[in-house]
Amino acid sequence: MTVDLHRLRAKDVMSKAPQWATAHENLLTAARRMVQHGIRALLVAGADPTDLPGIVTSKDIVNLLGTQDPAVLSELRVADVMTRPAICVPATTNLLDCINLMRMAGVRRMPVVDGTAVVGLLSTSDIFQRTMAEA
Repeated sequence: MTVDLHRLRAKDVMSKAPQWATAHENLLTAARRMVQHGIRALLVAGADPTDLPGIVTSKDIVNLLGTQDPAVLSELRVADVMTRPAICVPATTNLLDCINLMRMAGVRRMPVVDGTAVVGLLSTSDIFQRTMAEA
């Protein structure tokens, strides 16, 4: 059986309860939250509930540690290393378009939005797991 990537939508596959960070919190706090929840990304909350200034990933932190002393995690803020802007995808976008957008943008995770509200987080792992379950 083949998986129909045109039929499946971002909202069908996304993680529905993404974790959040603030732009002002230090990276050590953010990294600990990722470990605690077993996740690889935190959405960054803006001042307005509809504002999503960026996303911070474990890759952002590992890349930083490749060039800095680990003590920098408690000195820098999330805003200093987050990927901005966060590349969002509408909840109704089909998975083939999501995959193509991820590839073109060079990202592995995208916030999923319904209008201006963030409703989830879509990752390449989510897509892989769903396609394997349906294959």
